[in-house]
Amino acid sequence: MKNKLLATSALVGSLVIGSSAYAQTTVTGSLALAYKDMHDYSIANNTTAGIRANRAFGRESQINLQNKGKLNNGMDYAAGFSLEFDGGRADDSVSDENVYIDFISGNTTLTFGVDHIQNTNRTLGILIGEDANDLTSGNAIATSNFIQSAGANSAQAMGLGAVQKTPVGSFSAWYAPTNGNSGSDDNVGRKAGATTTALESDRESTFELGFAGNLGVKGLTTHLFYNEEGKNAGNTRDTTGLNVGASYNMGQITVGYTRKETEVQSTSAALSIDLKQDEFGIAYAVNPQLTLAANYTVLDSSKAAAVDAKAKGVAVGYNLGPVSIVGQYNKFENVDNVANSGEFDQFFIKAKTAF
Repeated sequence: MKNKLLATSALVGSLVIGSSAYAQTTVTGSLALAYKDMHDYSIANNTTAGIRANRAFGRESQINLQNKGKLNNGMDYAAGFSLEFDGGRADDSVSDENVYIDFISGNTTLTFGVDHIQNTNRTLGILIGEDANDLTSGNAIATSNFIQSAGANSAQAMGLGAVQKTPVGSFSAWYAPTNGNSGSDDNVGRKAGATTTALESDRESTFELGFAGNLGVKGLTTHLFYNEEGKNAGNTRDTTGLNVGASYNMGQITVGYTRKETEVQSTSAALSIDLKQDEFGIAYAVNPQLTLAANYTVLDSSKAAAVDAKAKGVAVGYNLGPVSIVGQYNKFENVDNVANSGEFDQFFIKAKTAF
């Protein structure tokens, strides 16, 4: 599940969330409507000279079903799944989000499912708005190399894990026997979206270790995640990912930084690429309703002749109670790490509510 709205303390709690409850079952949901307006000034990216524009609306609508209670052995449990309806999706990934059964004993949780446990799909470097990966998704531009989930993206595969809460934060471990397999019907080992029972022999097992917490320091937020997928048949090395970040709130001002690293495996040594991304952010809460922010992302690639990809932007978040609005303006350069390609300006605005 992508993190679509990233906020400072001025936007925390900005959505009024209600639920329809029966016994211990709750139904919640969310709806986001967004608009992107992109202007491409890169001649190298055009079939004809001149400015290319791409503008469109998007949506994300989701329903969450959750249940929790006591087991007959005295332990707690929680279970649930989410249904996402974004339009134009023909596969069964509509139910791939936040699918889980948790067994809970005090501060220890054993969990089974997909897209539920704390994971590397996060940033503390973008304090208001979308990250560079989200902003470049869906545009008619060259392939973007910006990182959202570093490395193997292990939590998006069906598996099992554990979370241990401590006074300084939560430690987690996750294992999935086949990366890329988010679960399809009850056919174990089936390829995602496949109509046959062919085994996923092209993907290996994956694991992720992580931490998220304040380290006992008021105003501090940190995370550290490392994941790995075994070397697939014919490839030259494992896929690995690192995500480490920190932010600090000083009243009305919040500063944040995140470092993401991905080693991309390939059947060719020449195509095995190291990507290193730095995200910087600063936000100022004008009042409880209005927050201003500036974001900067730079991505370095080990590919021969590669140049840094850059995203520079400003954002504003406004709290309307049950609805929050975020607007952004960004300038992108070399999004595919190729000189003078993927250069464009973009305006983005999104309204989001929860129920």
